[in-house]
Amino acid sequence: MTPEQKKFAKGYRFNNFEGQPEAKISQLDIPSKVTIPLKQGFGDEVAPIVEIGQTVEAGQIIGRDDESISSPVHSSINGEVVAIEKIDYLGEETTVITIESNGNDGLQTLPGASVNWQDMPADTIDELVYLSGAASSGTSGIPTTFNSASIMPNEVENVIVQGVASQIHNISLEVLLKGDILSHFTAGLKILKKLMPKARFHMALDESQNRTISKALQLMSPVKTINVFTVPRKYPLHRDEVLIPLLLGQKIPHGYLAANIGAIVLDIPAILAVYDAVTEGIPLIEKTIALCGPGFRENTHVKARIGTCLEDILKKRTKPGKDIRLVKNSCLTGNTLTDMSLPISRTFNSIIALTEGTEREFLSFVRPGVNKDSFSRVFLSSLFEGLSPRIKKGCDTNLHGEVRPCIACGFCEDVCPVNLIPHLLFHQVQNDVIDELLINYKIFDCIDCNLCTYVCTSKIPLAKYIKDGREKLADEGLTCPEPDFPLKGVKP
Repeated sequence: MTPEQKKFAKGYRFNNFEGQPEAKISQLDIPSKVTIPLKQGFGDEVAPIVEIGQTVEAGQIIGRDDESISSPVHSSINGEVVAIEKIDYLGEETTVITIESNGNDGLQTLPGASVNWQDMPADTIDELVYLSGAASSGTSGIPTTFNSASIMPNEVENVIVQGVASQIHNISLEVLLKGDILSHFTAGLKILKKLMPKARFHMALDESQNRTISKALQLMSPVKTINVFTVPRKYPLHRDEVLIPLLLGQKIPHGYLAANIGAIVLDIPAILAVYDAVTEGIPLIEKTIALCGPGFRENTHVKARIGTCLEDILKKRTKPGKDIRLVKNSCLTGNTLTDMSLPISRTFNSIIALTEGTEREFLSFVRPGVNKDSFSRVFLSSLFEGLSPRIKKGCDTNLHGEVRPCIACGFCEDVCPVNLIPHLLFHQVQNDVIDELLINYKIFDCIDCNLCTYVCTSKIPLAKYIKDGREKLADEGLTCPEPDFPLKGVKP
């Protein structure tokens, strides 16, 4: 099996930044208390099915709603329910269940799971994937007959597994797929093929992961119906709106999901969660999280129970005496984490600790820039990327310059992954020209990756202006035209 190499002219390659996680992982102790959000991953918030004062077991379903598009939520520890309330969880009002541990180990597994999954009926696999919570994975969920996605398993035409390290900081594939776990991953793919028999399967792997690609191809060689692609390590190739057109030649219409065109995109942890559910009956109650960025004492990975508060994960791990900004999953698009009492959920893949760059650098423009990143490659860092990988690029929160007039350099156009002209949209919105011309310029195709803002030499928040333009169009009743082809899972 020879992988097909895909080229991508747009986007941006983030190389050699400080704070990359090492290929090490540690298991955190079971916390004394967890707070479990009842909306995790894809789908609607579910209803609590336990009461205050009730004793629950790790792995027990504590929230479920078979009527809405959703997946069950589980307790991650053994203990007693002490509160059911609504909180502001990352900008959204969410119901949470707080459980205090009773100190007991043990896990309530799902009935019907077996290592002999090859002999298992498809409806049993379907139920295990749903009951485990693994069906909440991805941006569209994993379709089951239990209403976990907007389409049914027999409507899925393509499944894409992405192992693309396109962010500034990325979880280590070596950690995710070390040892026997790689064989679990390939078995998880085969399980999903049994669940969605009509689907074509594709896997996109980062071209820099040569060892992982070689091992994966060797294990999957008996499976003739999986197309393997290698793609460049360029941001934002991890996004459905970019990866699907590259691999399949299909576009996701604005306002819709990949599932609406019959495609499902899943990451590697989602495949492993499917394997654990079907073969061992283990529900999704734990996450592997990369601790990235220069603000940590050590950049490593931790495995933590869902519902563990940020303080329990981060205590004594950040550098003392530093002003640190914590960000979830992505430097460019992630939520800023300010409340350390908030819990982690299934949606956490990494926590990034950035140092606050509050000081102005005198005569910054004449410095050689050994530790600076630049799209125009005017700094020495572009030379040291190949000559001395030990010299890392800095990563902080400073804009490193004031906002200046647009000079029409075209950098934003060069990197835009969906072929927009961001500076043109910016001028329209800045001058309050809100009309059909913005729609003609494809403003609704923007995927909010913020890459245009990152490369702008004038430090203009281009992505914010584009988002404001979409909102102003909506206020005036001007919306994106509906696609002229049928969609799946959409009621007329």
